[in-house]
Amino acid sequence: MGAEESALVWEQMELDAVARDFERMFPAYSFDGKAVLADIMSGQLWEAVKKLCGGISGSVLFQREEFRSLFFAILILGVAAALFSNFADLFHDHQVSDIAFYFVYLLLIAVLLKFFAQTAGAVKEILNGVVTFVRIYIPTYMLAVGGASGAASAAVYYQLLLVAVYLIEWGYLSVLVPFVYVYVLLTVINGIWMEEKLALLLELSEKVIKGSLKASVWLITGFSLLQSMISPVIDSLQSSAVKKALSAMPGIGGLTEGMFEMVLGSAVLVKNSLGIFMTLMLLSLCAAPILKIAMTACVMKLGAALIGMISDKRLTNCASRVGEGNLMLLRIALTSVGMFLIQAAIISYSTGKFIH
Repeated sequence: MGAEESALVWEQMELDAVARDFERMFPAYSFDGKAVLADIMSGQLWEAVKKLCGGISGSVLFQREEFRSLFFAILILGVAAALFSNFADLFHDHQVSDIAFYFVYLLLIAVLLKFFAQTAGAVKEILNGVVTFVRIYIPTYMLAVGGASGAASAAVYYQLLLVAVYLIEWGYLSVLVPFVYVYVLLTVINGIWMEEKLALLLELSEKVIKGSLKASVWLITGFSLLQSMISPVIDSLQSSAVKKALSAMPGIGGLTEGMFEMVLGSAVLVKNSLGIFMTLMLLSLCAAPILKIAMTACVMKLGAALIGMISDKRLTNCASRVGEGNLMLLRIALTSVGMFLIQAAIISYSTGKFIH
C-alpha cells in the first residue's frame, strides 16, 4: 500500500485521537505516527524503526557520568575496606578496624541504594507506561482484529490483554517490585555478619521472584495459545459460510467471491501493520529505561567482581547481590514488555490466515 492508502487507514481507524492521547501521556516521545504506519504498510520496516528511534532523543539514554561515579565508588570503597582488613594487626584494638570497616560498608550501602532507587523508579515507569500504552491502543487494534478475523477472536483477545494488564498492575507493581525491595534490604542486613546468616533466605527470595515471572508468562501464553485454537476457528467457519453463500449467487458469484477475498486480505494487512506499529512503538517507549537498568546492573556486578579479588567478601557479596536485585528489576521490565509482544505474535498468526 502507498501513502494514500495508509493515510486512509489512519483516518478510518481514528488514530489521530489515539496519537494525541499518546502524546499527552508520554510527552517525551514525539514522532510522525502517520509516516511510521505508511512505512510499515509499504514494507519499509527499517525506515519505520529509524523514525521511532529518532523520537526518543528527548529522553535520557545513557548517563555515563553517573555510571562512572558508581563504578569508581565501588572500587574505592572496596580498596579502602581491604586496607582496613589487611592492616588490622597494626591496631592494638581490633574494634577500631571493625568500626572503620562498617563505616566503609555504610558508605557503600548508601551509594548502592541510591542507584537501586533510581532503577526501581525506572521499572515503575516502564510498567505504568506499558499499561497506559496498551489501554490506549488495544481498542483500535481489536477493531482491526475483528475486521480481519471476526468478532469472537477480537472479544477473546481483548479480554486476555485486559487480564495481562491487570496482572502487571497488581502482580508486578504491587507484589514483585516490593519483593525485590525486600531482597535488597535483606542483602544489606546480611552483610553485617561474617557468617551470612540470611544467605539461604536470599536464595529462596530470588527463586520465588524468578519463578513468579516464569509462571506469569506461561499462564498468559498458555491461555492465548488455547484460545487461538478455538476462537479463530469459529470466525473461520462463519467467514467460510459467508464466502460460499456469496459464491452461490447466480451470475455474480465469482466476482463477489473475489471481492470478498480482496477485502479480507486488505483487512489482514491492516491488522498486521497495526500490530507491527504497536510493537515498534512499545519497544521504543521502553528502550531508554531498560538500557539504563541494564547498565546499572552491569556496573554493579563488574565492580563487585573486581573488588572481590582484594576486598572483604561482605562488601563483594553486598554489591553483587544489589546488582542481582537490579537484574531482577530488569527481568520484571522485560517480562512485562515480552508478555504483550508474545500475545501480539499469537494474535497476528492465529488471525492472519485466509479462508479457502
